[in-house]
Amino acid sequence: MTPISATLTTTTTAPLSPKQKARLEKSRSDASQIARLCEEFRGKETVVLDLSAITPIMDFFVITTCNNPRTMAALASEARVKMKALGNAVPNTEGERVSTWLLQDWGDIVLHIMLPDARALYDLEGLWADAKRVDWKAIAGEPLATE
Repeated sequence: MTPISATLTTTTTAPLSPKQKARLEKSRSDASQIARLCEEFRGKETVVLDLSAITPIMDFFVITTCNNPRTMAALASEARVKMKALGNAVPNTEGERVSTWLLQDWGDIVLHIMLPDARALYDLEGLWADAKRVDWKAIAGEPLATE
């Protein structure tokens, strides 16, 4: 009997076509713009995770923490406006009635706006630890200084 590990083979991903590369770069840029917006609207510890090599379901997570539900709602509203301006459709949204975690899904990009306790509990960065972190500040620029 052959051990299971001996039957597993590593899969290689096919090179991306120019169209796929362009779509991935647009998604990376848009995710970085959303991360910048998060920081400008009092989001804290904002990260962008590149999931494109891990799952075919989405390409990027943007994760940020807000201190209260009002800030979460304001940020979600501004994210909708920003993504529409960037040519993206209206997102599927979950959690507008729940006050600890709000999610917006544009297909390639998923924005998670969480209260501190929810972020610690669900630990998305730990769950997706294999994902590369995107240097969104290098792509989108530093957030504007807020007073």
